[in-house]
Amino acid sequence: MTFMRALALGVAIVLPGQLAYAASPLTAIEGDVSSEMRTLLLSVIGEADTPARSLSQARRRAEIAAEKARSVMRSQGYYGAEIKARIDAFTSESDEAARRPPNPVLVIIPGPQFTFSNVSIAYQDNVPDVETKVSETGMIALGKPAIAADVVAAELRVVTYLRTHGYPETTTLPRQAIVDHAAKTMGVEYKLKVGDKTRFGTIEPTGSAYLAKGWPKMIAPFDEGDIYNSGKLSKLSTRVTVTGAFNSANAVLSNDKTPNADGTVTRNVILNVEQGNINTITGELGYSTTDGTGVDLSYERRNFIGYAQTLLLSTTVKTNQIQLGVDYNIPYFFRDDRALDLGAEVAHEDTDAFTGERVSLNGLLTQKVSRKFKVSLGAGLEASRFEESDVEVNAYLFEGLGRAEYDSRNSIFDPEKGLHIEVDTVPTYNFAEENGVFTTVEAGVSHYQRVSKSLVVAGRVKAATIFGADQASVPLNRRFYGGGGGSVRGFGYQSISPLDTGGDTIGGRSITEVSAELRYHGESALGAVAFVDAGSVVSSDLPTFNDVRYGAGVGVRYHTAFAPLRADIAIPLNKRDGDNSFQVYISIGQAF
Repeated sequence: MTFMRALALGVAIVLPGQLAYAASPLTAIEGDVSSEMRTLLLSVIGEADTPARSLSQARRRAEIAAEKARSVMRSQGYYGAEIKARIDAFTSESDEAARRPPNPVLVIIPGPQFTFSNVSIAYQDNVPDVETKVSETGMIALGKPAIAADVVAAELRVVTYLRTHGYPETTTLPRQAIVDHAAKTMGVEYKLKVGDKTRFGTIEPTGSAYLAKGWPKMIAPFDEGDIYNSGKLSKLSTRVTVTGAFNSANAVLSNDKTPNADGTVTRNVILNVEQGNINTITGELGYSTTDGTGVDLSYERRNFIGYAQTLLLSTTVKTNQIQLGVDYNIPYFFRDDRALDLGAEVAHEDTDAFTGERVSLNGLLTQKVSRKFKVSLGAGLEASRFEESDVEVNAYLFEGLGRAEYDSRNSIFDPEKGLHIEVDTVPTYNFAEENGVFTTVEAGVSHYQRVSKSLVVAGRVKAATIFGADQASVPLNRRFYGGGGGSVRGFGYQSISPLDTGGDTIGGRSITEVSAELRYHGESALGAVAFVDAGSVVSSDLPTFNDVRYGAGVGVRYHTAFAPLRADIAIPLNKRDGDNSFQVYISIGQAF
């Protein structure tokens, strides 16, 4: 046999044996332990990539495993557990080649689970005036199993409670744990230094951002002289950054202390705010076979008078719309939970449904009721001129707006869980030729649910009606239309609508839409979507569902750090004469 043939044969013999060995636990475990405990032990002990090559290596592995197992058993309150190691060696007297490697084994007898007793706190400097409350809220219940994680968790609860009730300097010293093997109990003594009880002082702004003199005090979740609370200090920073007008914000206590007559001290708050970019120009390209293809450009100027306000100038140039708009947002309008939005817009629209111009002014005051719920009240003016049945119709509208919104989504652009509900009521008076009072009520519900690591199910329902005056009093641009990328995909933009005698779309006074999507997003940036939409628009102020249109399709998503890029292709399932065989939509963000 030549050398190369012998080498090849050796590789063929050795490699399969090595590849066949899968990683296995460092040691086997025997004894009266629960399945949960066995799983925990094996995960901590770890695995071996190769079998033990000798008795000494097996003994070493057993020693290492025994130390880890002892730590695990103690962490679960089994301080009297017996852990013994043995080595199982297998040989065949008849065939030396059949000798198996030595196998380390741990035999574990858990014994009784110890319980907590004599849990206490020793304060090394000052005894806080909330000592009794600390013991009630942070301590471990006596008689509970002496699990190590509970010891650490209780200490964290105590520190958090003190730092949110006036003691910002609370620190821990090494705790003392005493195990009584005779009584099968463990006593714990925490050792803390709490420092001085502290009150909030004045807020001192620093950093590159310009802030109006009274603005930090207005948005602060605390008043000067309030007892210190670490959560409220963090909330101050959050309220600054969520405006989007600044690059960063950080609030800390000053080192200087001013003694008070009641034994507390006052420390000012240093609020460091960095401005970042004041001016930003952005652009967005969009493509749709019917929704309009073109570009959106915007210029944003932030915090130019020190109230975190934002001025937004925007323009849209699309195949079916030319628009200029200005929006002014004050995120904290005399209160930390109230915002004011002012806007104006001039637009020329040329869609399959209508052609004309409009000018509008509006204002909206939004009040937060809770973190997820807010209500808004506003008013607006609009002047418009649209062609209807080859006749120019002017409209002059004065309207109010009432809105209620509940939003528990985890993301606006790419939600994976949560619920979004919005209800709008818009009473409107048209004081042009076709005068009259009408009211628009619209309600929409979207729900998102993750069903697996990579799949999200999303659903949307929308229903709206216009009641009061007859349809002639409602301008064409205020009526309802279905079809398009944010409606029933597969049908043309605004193509789902009642028709006049000439076959032209004239809009309706009620609309009902339903959409469902299955969204896939794995480990890569690419994702996929399958969807089905349905919608109906009728002339009456109540839905009849006599003419429901259905569309379905698939899409791809490219997930960026900001929002997914969307490309959908959809087909109409009950196509009408004149409808295209498919529609394509490309934009930013999910369809809903």
